[in-house]
Amino acid sequence: MQNYNATLLQDVTIIEELLHPGQNSAWANRPPPFTVIHYRKPSLMETRTFARQVTAFAASSLLLFPLLSIPAQAHEAHVHGVGKLDVALDGNTLSLHLDSPLVNLIGFEHTASSPKDRQAAQDMAKALRNAGKIFVTSAAAACTVSQVKLVSAAITPTLLGETASAPKAGAHEDHDGHADIDADFVFQCAAPERLQQIDVKLFDAFKGFVSIDVQLVTPKRQAAAKLTLSSSVINLQ
Repeated sequence: MQNYNATLLQDVTIIEELLHPGQNSAWANRPPPFTVIHYRKPSLMETRTFARQVTAFAASSLLLFPLLSIPAQAHEAHVHGVGKLDVALDGNTLSLHLDSPLVNLIGFEHTASSPKDRQAAQDMAKALRNAGKIFVTSAAAACTVSQVKLVSAAITPTLLGETASAPKAGAHEDHDGHADIDADFVFQCAAPERLQQIDVKLFDAFKGFVSIDVQLVTPKRQAAAKLTLSSSVINLQ
């Protein structure tokens, strides 16, 4: 205990010498190894000014926060007239996935229950299943349709030409009654290296489309594009 007290006294003495060095001290001509900060109590005016600055910053942050969240929300939005098309070429297999609001294809998004709505759903399914007419590939590639799968929460599988089963997770109907359709198309190409382009005829078959956002992946390139009625060709090379 005595050794501890002696050590503590020695440390205190050194600190006193650092803060208030005497003329004969070894620290007299050396700058202190640390900065001593002297606290000054702010005036009432300074305190009020600081409070106003903090309040203004908080208010501006609250206004800015909703703006920062808009892009993410807009990206996921269900937008009438707009579809998404993913295109992938892997070996001899050409795969396309269409995700679109149902209204783009049949003019409504409620459950197809009336005879008129059921007929519209069947007509849509028939057109999509004739995928070679919807996605016109380069003739030299010799691509043929091998599979088509259609899913929508608002239309029963039998109306879409599917076996009766529960809709997959990707086909959803949100709380506002907006329904989508998910369509998968698979082609087998005898000469995939000759596949130069795909002419997308969705705009001709379904008048509800205004634009389609495309994501393309092939062994040679990755790209993004926006298709419209006047520019509906996907270039793969």
